[in-house]
Amino acid sequence: MAVRHHIKVLVVDDDPQVCKTVSKILQENNYQVQSFTQPRQSLQAVRKTPFDIGLIDIKMPDLSGVELVEKIKAEDDRVALLVMTAYPDVQSAAETMRLGARDYITKPFSEEQLLAAVERIAQEQGLIYTNEQDLNRLIGQRIRRERLKQSLTLRQLSERSDLTTSQLSQVELGKNAASLWALARISGALGKQLCELLAGL
Repeated sequence: MAVRHHIKVLVVDDDPQVCKTVSKILQENNYQVQSFTQPRQSLQAVRKTPFDIGLIDIKMPDLSGVELVEKIKAEDDRVALLVMTAYPDVQSAAETMRLGARDYITKPFSEEQLLAAVERIAQEQGLIYTNEQDLNRLIGQRIRRERLKQSLTLRQLSERSDLTTSQLSQVELGKNAASLWALARISGALGKQLCELLAGL
């Protein structure tokens, strides 16, 4: 099960209903959320809180989304920004991308579209992880699937990796957390880079 409760999300939109709806959807999916209808207030929050992701409306009075993207990136370049716009304004979206926004989403968007966009950015930033038990199981499944794809028996993988069949069996079943050394031996025995074997987990 993916863990998201540590991911801090900033939502800025001058429409209180949009802030409320977006915040509710993200909170129900275990993100930490702070929302603001005043762009300048959101800047003060950025100075105090290390946000991971920001959802910024483009069309706002007082301070536009384009200006806000620039100011947020100046305060904290690490924040990954997603621009929300009711107007499929390619020029404004392109300008925010030039200033450091990662992507944009056009209103009205569905709950699924919003979550997919935020999830994609969180994945790209390496913010989503699984709990240890699930991770062990996923790693084991990945190794077993790759071994079977290559028509290797546990004994053959054991001979190639210098790990016992018992150790390999425990890893494949997700019963034990494999050390980095063991995972490197297994990935090498399967003809894979370790990062390639674990990609996306």
